[in-house]
Amino acid sequence: MSRPAARPTSPPASVPVRAERVTTRSLWSDTTWHLDGLRPSRRAYQYTLDWSFQLPDESYFTDPQWSDWLHAAKAFLWSLRTDPPEGRFAAHETTLIAVFKALRILIRWMAGRGCRCFSDLSREAAAEFIAEVAQRPGNSGKTLAPATLAGYHNLLWLLYIQGSRLPQVAIEEPYRAPRRGRKAVRGWRPYTPDEIAVPLVSAAVRLVGTPADDIIALATRAQAAYDEALGRGVSPTKAGFAVVSAIAGFRFSTLPGEVQPWHAAPVTSTKQVRHLADRLYDACFVIVAYLIGARLSEILELQVGCIEQQPSGDGSEQFAYLVGRIFKTVRAREGKPHRWVAPAPVVRAIAVMEQLSAPLRRRSGRQELWLVLDSTGLAGPAARIGLPHGFTIVGRLNQAFARFIGLPPYRGKPWHLTPHQGRKTFARFVGKRDRSGLHALQMHLGHVTRVMTDRGYVGTDFVLDELIDRNAREETRHALEELLTATALGGKAGRTIAERSRFRGRTRDGAVQAYVDFLMKETDLRLGVCDWGYCVYKQETSACAGDEKGPNPLLRTQSVCAGCSNFAVTDKHRPVWEARRARNVELLGQPHLDPESRLLVQQRIAECDGVLGQLDATTHGA
Repeated sequence: MSRPAARPTSPPASVPVRAERVTTRSLWSDTTWHLDGLRPSRRAYQYTLDWSFQLPDESYFTDPQWSDWLHAAKAFLWSLRTDPPEGRFAAHETTLIAVFKALRILIRWMAGRGCRCFSDLSREAAAEFIAEVAQRPGNSGKTLAPATLAGYHNLLWLLYIQGSRLPQVAIEEPYRAPRRGRKAVRGWRPYTPDEIAVPLVSAAVRLVGTPADDIIALATRAQAAYDEALGRGVSPTKAGFAVVSAIAGFRFSTLPGEVQPWHAAPVTSTKQVRHLADRLYDACFVIVAYLIGARLSEILELQVGCIEQQPSGDGSEQFAYLVGRIFKTVRAREGKPHRWVAPAPVVRAIAVMEQLSAPLRRRSGRQELWLVLDSTGLAGPAARIGLPHGFTIVGRLNQAFARFIGLPPYRGKPWHLTPHQGRKTFARFVGKRDRSGLHALQMHLGHVTRVMTDRGYVGTDFVLDELIDRNAREETRHALEELLTATALGGKAGRTIAERSRFRGRTRDGAVQAYVDFLMKETDLRLGVCDWGYCVYKQETSACAGDEKGPNPLLRTQSVCAGCSNFAVTDKHRPVWEARRARNVELLGQPHLDPESRLLVQQRIAECDGVLGQLDATTHGA
């Protein structure tokens, strides 16, 4: 069915701002609005609002019979930008796009039931709409996630609220959306579990070391041979053969502690060269996402020279920062300048990206680091160069990069990576007091924490700060619930809790959660967390010589904690003490162990036996 021409429309008198032009490219009367503020991770078509969508009777929303409703819909959407509800910022383009998509679905649903304006939507009809939308399949084929469904509830409330300003969009007060519990909130855009995050980031850090130098050298040699062949008038296909000949003798480095080169040679095609270069791009992206917590749009916006040095609070040392822009939660379309703490792997990743993207930057005249080719081979004279789409990055991480680094499965299934998981996981990493399970990442995360707590810290990503604090609070809450309900408790503080807790052996019900709320809000209780137990912290009884801030991370060891009055241990920590005992028993069997070392090993075994014995005693006595 051909689409009829739409007649021009004008803004109704009740629109708060009556400018004919709504964006730099679009007028109010246009059938299609092209929004400004295109972010690096998006494409232009995603910032397009097409009002001429088809309705159930095969007419279009821009047809004359829908003129009044079209005016009202435009007025509503534009009011979110020009006259938002009290207490809210003017809507970003991304918010307008999300609301438009939901609004389009609502209008189609209403039109299919004979409605002709927003006021035809009764409270019961709105509830019916939500019920039907809740059963719609999402992109995964399953019903909509709670967060997605919340967007439709939000649309109804926005129509209701804005109806006080725009009578033509007023609807009856809708039913309130059911509150999502903590479990539902956690499930939306999850963090990457440690079992995946640690090998993922560790493999990325490994790849940006010596392997990165190899890949850059290989790509440079291949591109030079390709350019030289094309310059001689050779066809692209034959130029590819020239590249293969030029790189035939290339050999990859053998890393320290390994006996074979990190990658097999020879490289036999230009696509293999590109494949290696793309995996290096992916590794650098993972490092920046997981070790500084930047969003996708913020990473893709990074440009040459984005690493800078800032002095510490006392001026005794220099800290590296990554300089870029934040777009989300900021009113200005151009974003807000921001500095992220940059541990050594991030500094290295940016240096690698500056080298890797240099040829594309020279060809395009652009300064972004994450420029890519819109092809699978090397850059030719007509190469199309731009920033990757978010879907492209998701696909690369879950397919080619996951295979390249041998990413393990999670509970028997492949884990699905998304760019936003890096931010969530970084916040969890930094918020965790127990980082012993993060192995090679501990040093980098410790550096980030140290800089973020330095009085010279210049970060302004307050949303990320809150995300970190929330993770720390959640960890404390979980630990308190475990201590109060555990049937097996060891350590001096653990035995005291076992004697006094009225919740011992109970499930984590509402009474337990209410008591934990009380402890966190109304007392000065501080809880230290590590992989071998908990510290119910009191400075005056701290065996690790902690201060007013908490335990001393340098002196806090298993041996020190085992004899500390603040220490508590649960069955969750039993495997750590059993493994420690087994290691020391094995060490005790070494014939060449000197007397002093033997005594130390025996003391450690006794400590383990003491802790394990306390756990057994409280279990049987529960």
